[in-house]
Amino acid sequence: MIQAVRSTGLWIAGFSVFIVGAIGFLLLAPLAKERRRGSYLRKWCRLTLRSAGIRLHVEGHLPDRGSGGFVIVAPHVNLFDPLVLGAAFGGDVRGVELESHFRWPLYGWVIRLVGNIPLSHSSPIRSRQSMRTVEDALRAGERVVILPEGHRTRTGKRGPFGLWAFRVAARANVPVAPVAFRGAVERHRTGSFDLRPGCWTVHTLPLLHPTGTAREDADLLRERVERAIDIAGRDTPENT
Repeated sequence: MIQAVRSTGLWIAGFSVFIVGAIGFLLLAPLAKERRRGSYLRKWCRLTLRSAGIRLHVEGHLPDRGSGGFVIVAPHVNLFDPLVLGAAFGGDVRGVELESHFRWPLYGWVIRLVGNIPLSHSSPIRSRQSMRTVEDALRAGERVVILPEGHRTRTGKRGPFGLWAFRVAARANVPVAPVAFRGAVERHRTGSFDLRPGCWTVHTLPLLHPTGTAREDADLLRERVERAIDIAGRDTPENT
């Protein structure tokens, strides 16, 4: 009973801050420069997480902006993932999201302004168009976040990564930045109402480069990224 009451309070606090911050971003974005938008986005995401009882801890960092494009790959744990990545990386990245997300009130409007790329699961033609858009962005030096599991885990364990993110990286000849989470499932598990205060660690790992552009090279890159994330994502006592 106590946990249910506490979770209810955290959900209400987090959701309230999210709504107010989203409205502020929608008003600010058309007028502000990219750097200021990114700073606002990072602070808003952090404040939303903190209001929901989640303390963010960031380890490692992304390469400098001038180092070229790359794919950022992370597990898909729960609905807080976009906020966590936004708090960690701000406006320095673009994300790939299901096209249905762009129709959601507030959140859909925000990700459209951020420049996220819609991905269709129902139309092969639109799906290929999305992949080309991602490849073009990578070749232009942009950083693109992809959650290659395709759905949130309900078991608490990482699901298999889909291949397409690594095929895009291999074809564009850009590296992948693996990002591991620790303490994420302990904060909230998909399918449960519980929201438990504590630390969520985001660990950005060194870039991993593809060995070629063939499908086999993408397979190998996926295995290396999965292994790196699994090793770095092992929970330690301070994250529980």
